[in-house]
Amino acid sequence: MTDVDGALTGFAAMDEAALSRPWTYRGKPMDVRYALYRTLEDAQEAQVDLAARHHPEPRRILALAQRSFGDLRGLLAGLPEQLLGRPPREGEWSVRETLGHVLAVERRYAMQTLYAVERAESDPVRIPPERLPPLTSADTGAGELLAHIAEARAQTNRSLGSIGPAAMTRPTPWAQYDVDVRFRLHRFAAHVIEHTLQCEKALAQLGWAPTEGRAIVRRLTALLGEIEGLGGLADAKAVEARLVERFAAL
Repeated sequence: MTDVDGALTGFAAMDEAALSRPWTYRGKPMDVRYALYRTLEDAQEAQVDLAARHHPEPRRILALAQRSFGDLRGLLAGLPEQLLGRPPREGEWSVRETLGHVLAVERRYAMQTLYAVERAESDPVRIPPERLPPLTSADTGAGELLAHIAEARAQTNRSLGSIGPAAMTRPTPWAQYDVDVRFRLHRFAAHVIEHTLQCEKALAQLGWAPTEGRAIVRRLTALLGEIEGLGGLADAKAVEARLVERFAAL
């Protein structure tokens, strides 16, 4: 576990009483809750600066997907593997199985969209199915799956974030529909949101309830994701460093 993961896990575990403990900011008394909100404000400053800059349309669309993944990351930060591996009901996916699907679809969407951008006019509109990975990923821990999703998301952002305007209207199929590349790019965020909600429902059915700390952490990790999606990797790391510093000082 990295220092950032440790800080996110620690803050996410805090209930109202823990967040109400004293914390000093600029030599004056505040509470631990504000250590999180101050970090959120740091992230807001970075996001506002980045959003004011010019970004190509694909990057702006994919930043929404990165924000959605950040929210998923905050939802699951530090939760035990045993909980994430339990199906909520017979025949339903566990959180871990849901993450495997999110990973597989992220990779498939990226391949299908890039194929639509790069294919020759004489090539088939649909990518040959044998070139696509399966719809589920190999069985592994939820933490490892989250790390793989983060890697796949970064690769998607690199490969599709700077495609030109003409590519946005290139035809491509999705499910039983004829769509274009722009449509497919918007699918990345929507798919992550859909299955974040599925994870929330599964956890609730298992009797798990989030703390106030986790609710704030989710807002922070979502905003950090948007910052990353807009190309502000150094900005996101700077905010994460402040989070780690504040958590260590508690």
